[in-house]
Amino acid sequence: MPTLSAPSDPDAADWRRALRACVAAFDAFASPSAIVFYRLDASGEPADFELFGMPESMHRTYVARYRMLDPLHPSRCAAGEGAVVTLASQLPDACRDASAYWTRFLRRHDVADVVEIWLRDAGVTVGAFSLLRVGAAGEGATGEGATGRFAPGEIDALARLQPVAEAALSPLLRARRGIHRIGCEERLTYREEQIARLVRDGCSNKEIARDLALGQPTIKTHLMRMYRKLGVSNRTELVGALFLSSSRS
Repeated sequence: MPTLSAPSDPDAADWRRALRACVAAFDAFASPSAIVFYRLDASGEPADFELFGMPESMHRTYVARYRMLDPLHPSRCAAGEGAVVTLASQLPDACRDASAYWTRFLRRHDVADVVEIWLRDAGVTVGAFSLLRVGAAGEGATGEGATGRFAPGEIDALARLQPVAEAALSPLLRARRGIHRIGCEERLTYREEQIARLVRDGCSNKEIARDLALGQPTIKTHLMRMYRKLGVSNRTELVGALFLSSSRS
């Protein structure tokens, strides 16, 4: 999982420290193969993804092709009473062979199980963690543990951790602006969104390069591409376009 250095903005530092602590706790008690955090924008769509252990190529495929087929999409189950929702509760074994999401996405990436953890603020779902378990995803697989489905004890542990994560992150989410979905011809990539958030947090190119384990020339190339996409000419205008627009979603 990536190491996040402290950004220049103290509020951003608090956010990243809290996010890292939540990821570490979930990892310790449930041993997921990958964790994805996202916030919900004003339309209820997942946005501002943070990947911990998931390959970027898998995430791109999900966003481009399978997001709206996801049985754990917030529009389908975030309004329910439970704050921890399992894949089996939304896509039972008997239905999986008929599900393109299972056969073409999860099974092809060897994902055996998924658990969604909702974060709510005053009863409204504002963010979530997706925990994925890789291994033993083949037909009829029922194994539990670190290479199969999440065990009942692990689900119980996640349910106990959920209020702690919610208390830690919901107030910080309230104070942080998400990326404004402007109408540019080309959507920002996951990497570009990462860089945009770090620019917003006051990080220099050197700090961004260190955080993302990339070279500074690569960061500059990404920034120039983002400027072209957004029709801006500098970092200040980039932050204004993505985070400060009064009409943002």
